[in-house]
Amino acid sequence: MSTPRYEPGKVYHDNWLNNGLPDKSVNLIIADPPYFEVKGNFDFIWDSFDDYLQDVETWAKECKRLLADNGTLFWWGHAKRIAYAQIIFDKYLNIENSLIWKKKDCQTLKNEPTAMRTYAPVTERLLMYSNEIEGQNVAENNYSYQIGKKFCEIMDPLVSYLIDEMIAAGHTVQSVNKELKTAMASHWFTRTSQWGLPTRKQYERLRDLFNNQHLQKDYDFLRKEYEELRKEYEELRKEYEELRRPFMQTKLQTDVLEYSQEAHLTQQYEHETKKPETLTRKLILTNSRPGDLVFIPFAGSGTECAMAAKDGRNFIGFDIEEKYVEMANNRINTILIQPQLL
Repeated sequence: MSTPRYEPGKVYHDNWLNNGLPDKSVNLIIADPPYFEVKGNFDFIWDSFDDYLQDVETWAKECKRLLADNGTLFWWGHAKRIAYAQIIFDKYLNIENSLIWKKKDCQTLKNEPTAMRTYAPVTERLLMYSNEIEGQNVAENNYSYQIGKKFCEIMDPLVSYLIDEMIAAGHTVQSVNKELKTAMASHWFTRTSQWGLPTRKQYERLRDLFNNQHLQKDYDFLRKEYEELRKEYEELRKEYEELRRPFMQTKLQTDVLEYSQEAHLTQQYEHETKKPETLTRKLILTNSRPGDLVFIPFAGSGTECAMAAKDGRNFIGFDIEEKYVEMANNRINTILIQPQLL
């Protein structure tokens, strides 16, 4: 029996492991799986925690297969269980963050203090993974190695210009550092992923040095104006950034995500473990680009798929409960027929 082929744009009634998508085809995965015996009937379908962890391992392997080299995975979990999932996922992917969702309006904040025998739980955990394998031993098929190599290739026209001009002027990296009393020459005149364009002030100092400016007025070396170099750099940088894992933020974000549960919105949907729209949108907007494919293994009430649709991403979701599939698709269709404001 062949694996069904599912197209983006809706939630399907099937086990997400039957997705039929090609390797490395997904830019962003947001997974809100069963937490194991916490909340909802779907949390109580395993005979033991070991059986549950076996499924987690299967899920981790499939996430690894689907995730693009510059993709991001988010994996939700309960504070008492998430450590077990992390041990498994750490075998396959690189952990970027162990995030905490702090629920600003959690009902447990209203509990009577003397009735509590533990600290009031007001958080959920969210693991963030990438394919960016870290460490000193890099291999040809390692993403970090490859993206560094790609940076060198893209920036080579600028790097070659600077190196050629330095050699023609009779200088070396060592002589530039000595004459300008700096240690930055290795970042300007070598083909590595640490290369950086000199600032305007640094470029003018290099010009003076290479042209022995106290003896002549015209430029024989570094004739290009800085504005021309900067424009070329920005164009090449844009090309490079589009290859990298997206992480777009307008202000600093921390690993504590303080968001409302948005009960006024989530109460419209009959599902036990709904996530708020605002938090979900922030994850999507920060970690994907318009047109990217967002994959939702456990679609539930459809929050992630609906927000992906709202923000111009392709998406595909799965759920094994038919009632949730219908709910999610109705929610998505409501979003799609609404005119989007710029």
